[in-house]
Amino acid sequence: MAPTAETDCRYTLTGFGEFLEWRTLRFVEPMPKIRVFRLCGVVASVGKLLPCTHVLCETCKDQAADRGLQCPIDGTTFVAEDVQEMPFTRRELGERHVHCINDAGSGAAGCPFVGKLSSLEEHFIAHCVYGTVRCSKCRGSVLRKDLVEHYVSCTDDEKSRPADPAPNGKVTVDAADAGRLATTLRDIQHGLKNVVEGTPRADMRLGSLQKKASSVVDLLEVLDPKGSSPEASQHSSRRNSAAASSKTLMFCGIDSMRKSQDNLLLPLDGACTLANYTFTLQCKFEKSWCKLSAVSFLFTLCVGDRDDFVEWPFAKQVHISILHPTKEGRDIQVPFKICPEKNAACLKRPQSGVLQKGILSEKISWKYNEKKELFSKDSLIVYVELE
Repeated sequence: MAPTAETDCRYTLTGFGEFLEWRTLRFVEPMPKIRVFRLCGVVASVGKLLPCTHVLCETCKDQAADRGLQCPIDGTTFVAEDVQEMPFTRRELGERHVHCINDAGSGAAGCPFVGKLSSLEEHFIAHCVYGTVRCSKCRGSVLRKDLVEHYVSCTDDEKSRPADPAPNGKVTVDAADAGRLATTLRDIQHGLKNVVEGTPRADMRLGSLQKKASSVVDLLEVLDPKGSSPEASQHSSRRNSAAASSKTLMFCGIDSMRKSQDNLLLPLDGACTLANYTFTLQCKFEKSWCKLSAVSFLFTLCVGDRDDFVEWPFAKQVHISILHPTKEGRDIQVPFKICPEKNAACLKRPQSGVLQKGILSEKISWKYNEKKELFSKDSLIVYVELE
């Protein structure tokens, strides 16, 4: 069904991965009403179903709770325990058809791509030539597909033309800009090493991402040859290991939690560092009738080597997802809220020898984890991002 003037089928997405986060896309067909939050119009990976059957996003639900646990649409009161989660998986969303991000609506200049959302990222990054760039002569915006023809016929001042290639074929560009580009892309390449190699999900993505990053870095070595020295590479690797903003972690020992009667906290082997903040993450399990009933995650800041170089109190957003070991799109986003006032003691700079309080995520039903088959070989794969 084609979009009409009354409904352009444009929706803003959140919770479906970094590439789609807060992007507004034009879908071929309208989204089912139950998937579009009534107040904000957002489509998210997790919705909150009130007893009155209205669906709100996490933020709107919290605001409704703060205003006396009343539905903002019809005024019906509700109890927090009666609010149900409505997951919308990336796999389900990925089956819906969308237009390219560079689509211009009814205009003739937009990208004609229409396909499943699951194929949009590859198209946009690797194939779409409808993005705009700036002509180095006239400084005007030009579609990538038209740039060569435009440049040849552009009659603006020749003084702004880039320098001719040197005899060795290299182009002279601004050293500072080239250095920043090369450093950024090398950081991407080294950041890929933070993935837990050998896990099924890592193997699916690591090869293609590493190849893309390496090819771009090879190109930019021409522009920034000094940055490729062993000393620079080692420095970049060390810096990036701390500065990376996301990481995939593996919790091993699920079976021991099934058998344990006392300790239901499952830690990692050591502390993690992301965005230059050092922290620990633990799985906290709950039991009912001697069986695992729920899991949540305890995030605790701790003393780190780069505490002098980051802002305090901690003000990053923490995103946690439980990854399916083999199938992309079946992950679960774990709701994790940080309140600066309520969690003030948890967000302050950690001090050596002083016990730091942690912040606990919302609970995820263990039965739901089992239904989604999210644990394998006695382990749980978790993706953490600081934004």
